[in-house]
Amino acid sequence: MAERAYTNFTFLLLVLTLSFIPANCEFELFPDVEVTLANDGNHPIYFMCKYTDKDNSLYELPENTTYRFNFPQVAFPMRWCYLYINPKSHGFFWAYTVRSRCTKCFWSINRYPHLYRSDRARWERQELFQPLNFNISDYFKVD
Repeated sequence: MAERAYTNFTFLLLVLTLSFIPANCEFELFPDVEVTLANDGNHPIYFMCKYTDKDNSLYELPENTTYRFNFPQVAFPMRWCYLYINPKSHGFFWAYTVRSRCTKCFWSINRYPHLYRSDRARWERQELFQPLNFNISDYFKVD
């Protein structure tokens, strides 16, 4: 019985705390994260991003175009994308992790993916990695 009273008190305390946040406040309990992939290279690249409308197969991202997706930041979300830039440069990268410290994550892709770190006002190159047992031919036929 004491546990139930404690749970009810905790819930009531949470509701009261949230009710005192002004309506025009910038605080959001579960803010949306926006991830943008920009092809800044001089040829098409291919990508797939898990938990978006572009997963399970590769999609073309023509030069000078972007792909954008959003998701709510609940707990510690992680989103990855796979890039096929050319036969020597392809693999996975973390499109979003809590460590990214961004709610509008902008990726510039040419020979490698680069994340713009607004907290440091600079671009940071990210390494592509290959998980074991991953076979690109399952998703895309390379000539």
